[in-house]
Order: sequence, then structure tokens, then C-alpha cells
Amino acid sequence: MGYTIAYLEKDGTGYADNYPWVIMPPFETLSACQRDADSMIKAGYQCVTVFRASSSLDTLLEEGIVAWDYVKRNQVRCAGARSDVCRSHRRLVS
Repeated sequence: MGYTIAYLEKDGTGYADNYPWVIMPPFETLSACQRDADSMIKAGYQCVTVFRASSSLDTLLEEGIVAWDYVKRNQVRCAGARSDVCRSHRRLVS
């Protein structure tokens, strides 16, 4: 298991409705993942969210079912993080 990032493009689009883009392969450490997440936020990507990548993540990605609710259930709240699950997507993950 590692950590990875779900996000929307700078224009707010994801893979599909309720489905973010996901960085693969997962990072081995939380600090490396958070560093990239912070860079993405600074670059203007939206809804940048760090989450735990379970062993089933590859299968879920192949099936196209990594939705915001999955990200929320596995979200890691990082110290000093500037982003949480996107406010505009709270209705999708609450």
C-alpha cells in the first residue's frame, strides 16, 4: 500500500462525472505524495486530494470506479495541507 493523489484538471474536469484523475503508480511515502500534491495545487489543479492506495486500487482503476466517495473514505489529512476534498464536490462525497 502507498499513497496517491486524486485531482481535477485546471479547468475543473475529471476523468468523468464524479470520477477524478488519479496519479499512478502510488508513492511509497506520504511525504513524497504530499510534496507532489502541494506542487499540483500551486500549479492550479483543482480538488487535489491525497489518499491511501489500497491493494485493490489497480483493479478499481481498470474498472473505472475510483469515484470521489472512494477517495473520501481513504483520504489522508496531511499536516499543513492546503487542500481538502474539493468544496464543490462535497455533495458528491458526503
